[in-house]
Amino acid sequence: IRLMHRMICLEGGSCHGDIMERAIYNALFAAQSPDGRRLRYFTPFEGSRDYFDGDTYCCPNNFRRIVSELPQMVYYRFDGGLAVNLYTTSKATVQVGDGLVAAVKQETDYPNSGRVAIELCLPEPARFEVRLRIPAWCRGAAVTVDGEPINSAIKPGRFLAIERDWQRETMIELDLPMSWRLIRGRRLQAGRVAVMRGPVVFCCHEPADGALTLDPATLDGPTAGHAIRPDGMVALASTRRGNTADEKQLVLTEFADPDGRTTYFNLLDLDAAEDDELKHADANP
Repeated sequence: IRLMHRMICLEGGSCHGDIMERAIYNALFAAQSPDGRRLRYFTPFEGSRDYFDGDTYCCPNNFRRIVSELPQMVYYRFDGGLAVNLYTTSKATVQVGDGLVAAVKQETDYPNSGRVAIELCLPEPARFEVRLRIPAWCRGAAVTVDGEPINSAIKPGRFLAIERDWQRETMIELDLPMSWRLIRGRRLQAGRVAVMRGPVVFCCHEPADGALTLDPATLDGPTAGHAIRPDGMVALASTRRGNTADEKQLVLTEFADPDGRTTYFNLLDLDAAEDDELKHADANP
C-alpha cells in the first residue's frame, strides 16, 4: 500500500490506486479480527486463518501504522488540481488553483455500492482540474457535476479529468456499477475462479479441497451481513462437490471473514470467467 502511494505521487497512475484499494479492502482488513483484538501476518486463500499468539513491535504495529496512514491516500494534489483516489466517507482541505483552499467532503457507502457524492466548496470561483479514479473493474461509470452529465469518454482504469470553472459550491456524483465478476486464477489457482464485486473478494466457510464447483447463475445479492463489519455484505450461491449432482447453497462473505476457508472455485465452463483487470493494468494517468 505504501509502495502504491509512492507510485501515485511519482507517476499519477490510476492503476496504483486500483491495487491499493484491493489490498486495503481484502488483505489489510483481513489482518485484524472483527473485534479489533487480534492480528495476523498472512491471510491464506485456502484453509485455516491463524492470528499471532502475542503482540509485538513488528507486524502488529506496522498494521496500526498503515491504518493511521490511510487518510493520506484518499486525496492527492497535482499541478494546482485535486485527484480523488479512494472512495470513502471523508472530509479534507486541499490547496488548489492559485493558493485557494478547497473543502472536500465525500458521502458514500462504497464498496457496498458505487454511489459516491463529492461536495467541493471554495472561497471563490476558480478554474482547475479534478481527477476521479475510475476503477479498472468498473464498466459503464457515469459522472455528473451539479446534475449535468459528463459527456467525455469515461475509461476504466484511468483518471477522469474534469477541468472547468468551479463555483463556490459544487456537487460531483459518481455511479460506479458493481456487477459480479469471476476472475480466472493463475499459477497454483489456474483452472479455478475467485468471486469479486467491485474491489472486494468473497470467500466461504466450506473447506474446498479443490472440489467445490460454483454455479454462477445462482449468485444472488449482496445483502446486508453485519458479522464481519457494520453494514457488511453477504451473498448466496449454489455449489456442488466433486462429481456429485447434489447442490448446496453457500453463504459467501467478504474476504476479511476470519472463518473464511475457500476463495477459489471450479467452474463447469471457464469461458464464463475473465482475466484479472489488474493483470493488464498500466501506469498511465
